[in-house]
Amino acid sequence: MKALTTSVAIAALAAVLASASAAQAGRAYIGTYTPNLKEPGAYANGHGEGIYLVNVDDATGVPSGLKLVAKDFSPSWFTLSKDNKFLYAVNEINTYGSNKSGSITAYAVDAATGALKKLNVVDSGGAIPCFIVPDPSGKFVLTANYTGGSYSVTRLKPDGSLGETTDIVKPSGPLSVYQAADRPVGMSGSKEPHGSRGHMILPDPTGQYIVGADAGRDQVFVWKLDTNTGKLNQVSVTKVVPGSGPRHFRFSPDGKALYVLHEQNSRIQVYGFDAGKLTPKGASVSTLPDGFQGGNTTSELLIDKAGKHLYAANRNHDSIATFAIATDSSIKKIANTHTEGTIPRTLAFDPSGKYFYSLNQGGDNLATFKMDANGVPKSTGKFLAVYAPAAMVFLP
Repeated sequence: MKALTTSVAIAALAAVLASASAAQAGRAYIGTYTPNLKEPGAYANGHGEGIYLVNVDDATGVPSGLKLVAKDFSPSWFTLSKDNKFLYAVNEINTYGSNKSGSITAYAVDAATGALKKLNVVDSGGAIPCFIVPDPSGKFVLTANYTGGSYSVTRLKPDGSLGETTDIVKPSGPLSVYQAADRPVGMSGSKEPHGSRGHMILPDPTGQYIVGADAGRDQVFVWKLDTNTGKLNQVSVTKVVPGSGPRHFRFSPDGKALYVLHEQNSRIQVYGFDAGKLTPKGASVSTLPDGFQGGNTTSELLIDKAGKHLYAANRNHDSIATFAIATDSSIKKIANTHTEGTIPRTLAFDPSGKYFYSLNQGGDNLATFKMDANGVPKSTGKFLAVYAPAAMVFLP
């Protein structure tokens, strides 16, 4: 009888420990580039299958248990709704519908299992969409279309599915100097029409303004969104250094500074941000080590929750540049850390801010880093094999 009681107690303890372990495990979605079967060899092809779910060990930050939860075309960027009940993903393609556009897909999220249920798919408003985010009101999603050269607004229905497109902004003006008339665009080498290159669209921390980076015409736009009509109304436009290609940007936590990462010249420019207008603050700073020679383009830019450090991903140099942010919003590079893979497409933090990830598109892996006391990511030597990883979002 005593042995039986002991066995029951041990089993109960094991169940409690297992439950605690499960509770401590985080979860994240990973989006990948997939083959475009309608256009073999097309832009940004990879060998992923869609959106995957992984468990993330809170004690080590290491993701594991890769599981395909949505088979989809190149979901290279996605976002959760404000209530975390829905996930919206771009499909970075140029073969959707008669307009040969890209598309965006809505999914319902099963909070218990992380499973995704596809709700619907709509036109993204331009080819090769590469960024999507909900607007502050939660009524719309905002999309940046790369080769489509546009920024679109899509209304959300009460059931979380995607409704009608309420606005498409297509900028005009001089082209960037790096877009020569005969320059092939995309891995397929096809000569697509040149123009704007919508790379990112994001609300400011106050929710009053929407900012968009145009890498094709070297411009940064600021709009206000009319949440009744779903129209973007321009507040300002800022020209950046010709040929620099503004790609991604991040706000300081208070919204008073904007950090813009330039893809083509591998530099970050700091701007003051006030009343929807940008004012340059000091000279731009390189993301590369002093004396570096060779080709490089940048991809992702992150800022930590405290607003004390910036992180920029270098492709070809394959490094994470860490910058310290001073009280006057100026930045100073303090380290370049190898990404432990090639062609980092994006970077990500875990919710605690203790762990950091490089999604190495060319290396077909996700590398895990731990943040040191100085805010510099240090490799843990742990990797997750995944084809052409492009985006990572944690479930709450």
